[in-house]
Amino acid sequence: MSTHTPAHAAAAPTGPASVRTAVKTAPTGPAPRPAGPRVQGRQTVLRSIRAEWIKIWTLRSTWITSFIAIALTVLFGVGVAVGYAHTAGKEAEAAHMITSGTSFGQIAVAVLGALIITGEYASGQIRSSLAATPRRGRLFAAKALVISSWAFVVGALSMLLTWTISTPFMNGHHIALNDWHYLGYFWGVGLSYAGISFIALGLGYILRSTAGTITAIMTLLYVIDIPLTVMSDRWDWAITLQGLEPTITILAIQDPFAIRQSWGYPGTVAFLEQWQALLVFSAWVLLPLTAGWILFSKRDA
Repeated sequence: MSTHTPAHAAAAPTGPASVRTAVKTAPTGPAPRPAGPRVQGRQTVLRSIRAEWIKIWTLRSTWITSFIAIALTVLFGVGVAVGYAHTAGKEAEAAHMITSGTSFGQIAVAVLGALIITGEYASGQIRSSLAATPRRGRLFAAKALVISSWAFVVGALSMLLTWTISTPFMNGHHIALNDWHYLGYFWGVGLSYAGISFIALGLGYILRSTAGTITAIMTLLYVIDIPLTVMSDRWDWAITLQGLEPTITILAIQDPFAIRQSWGYPGTVAFLEQWQALLVFSAWVLLPLTAGWILFSKRDA
């Protein structure tokens, strides 16, 4: 039996394989990552302020302390003003007593100023804040601006509510709001509350402890006055020190037109002129705030 190969069939190769196999060259470097969504824009001062505003707005402690500050200021302010309006010989002073509750409202404002920064250190949120705003100066300024603005609104609103609630019970001894000098109480108390929040914020950056900061500012505002009051009966220098306290010099801001508070009386706690008292209170504000900024810029979070 014979077999034959068709003429058109290809001859099988007899030498080395002539068929080339295509081999892919493996990449020598790591595989590129797929491109993810790119964040547009950059951190700015306004965005830092907005972020801090959202934080303070959404914190429950902000609303609680603000409510307490307003309630204390209004409660004592209305009570004293109405009481003066119904006391013989005190009626003329009644309208000016609406600021009587500010000493109590300042306590809550100081707590609020402390919590805005010490709360972040306690929870570790400060690291997230610094990751979002790496420039510490920008973060510091944003916090200071937001808390002081909030405190100003709390103070001004407290005065407005005090005036509104007390007016119907003043037996006609109130003063209308078209008196520009009288309106000084409203924005003056607002500025004084902003100053207190600055002091608390600065101490918060220094101590980084809620309990420590509140203790320090309460001592500065109220406790230190107790021994000085006792010593002032015997030594004149104690009276001088009392006149330099923040609770005395803050009156230069709360009563910007010196309607109720008089200044420049030697031998009393009001021995300073009003402009001098204003400078002293400004120093009380700037010293802890500056020290807090220096430590914040140098220490780890």
